[in-house]
Amino acid sequence: MYSVIIDNKLEESSTKRSIKINFGKIYLFLLMFSVSLIYFYSVYQSNYLSVFIPYRTLWPISIIFIGISILRAKNTASFSIGFFITTLSVGITITSFFVYSSNVEINTSNSIIPIMDSSGIATDIELVATQAKIKSDDINIFKGEAISNYDKMSFSNYRDSNNIENIKLEQKLFPPGLGSYTKNSDIVFPTSVPISFNIDSKLSYIEIELSKLKLRSGAIKSNTSNVDLVIKDIGLDEEVVLDISSNLSRLNIIISKDIPIVLSNSSSLSDTKFLGINKNDTNSDVYQTVIQDDSSKELLSSEESKKLIINLSSTLSQINITQK
Repeated sequence: MYSVIIDNKLEESSTKRSIKINFGKIYLFLLMFSVSLIYFYSVYQSNYLSVFIPYRTLWPISIIFIGISILRAKNTASFSIGFFITTLSVGITITSFFVYSSNVEINTSNSIIPIMDSSGIATDIELVATQAKIKSDDINIFKGEAISNYDKMSFSNYRDSNNIENIKLEQKLFPPGLGSYTKNSDIVFPTSVPISFNIDSKLSYIEIELSKLKLRSGAIKSNTSNVDLVIKDIGLDEEVVLDISSNLSRLNIIISKDIPIVLSNSSSLSDTKFLGINKNDTNSDVYQTVIQDDSSKELLSSEESKKLIINLSSTLSQINITQK
């Protein structure tokens, strides 16, 4: 008779298959893709090529995979290659912050629009990777200035049939290649005519101070940005709606206590704090202020008077709204 011997250990080892991810190939692919993309865009200046993240963030992503690959290295050769590519990527990253491309130059954009005989202003402002200041002043012009070391702010305006001046300020999405790029902008709203504004912010830091402004309506859309907003000394002749949308951003809003507020909050996964504003008894997502009528000495809710209506929608953001 013949006996059959089965090696259980061999069978168990054959059934166990470990899935290994080659991080080295992944980061090399990302590195080659990043270099090719930046080179192509820098040389050919293609208008149809859209990039949704800044170039400088591509290098840290590559470095992360490089670091993971080094931890998995089991011989001197692979470790040396990983260390070399890591050093090269770190050097390129540092260079991208301080070294300018050959075509970089200082560009200044000035947009000044007289509005003395207009019945109002409707402005659309788009800011990308910009440090901006927006304020109001007692002037008879709309003023927009931008300083950048690689591009100019796109500007257009027209007056419609209702004698309202429509103004649009727009910036390019991203720089043309590696380099230390800067954008600064100063915008002044006139207080002499009613104004409606729409501010779209991406990867920016914006300081907004609106004082004695004849606000008709407003909208602020913040994506991966920091926004500091101050509203004070605004006399409301009617209900004014301010729509605020925030994604991955930080917003700090201060409103003077003489302005009645009704706040509707539809935020999710966000840290929201409302100071000086009372929660509505019937709706947990609605907040409102209570003001005192000096003539009658009676307390009036913000629902019974002209007010500022704030519609807040945010995701993964930090929102502080204070009335004082």
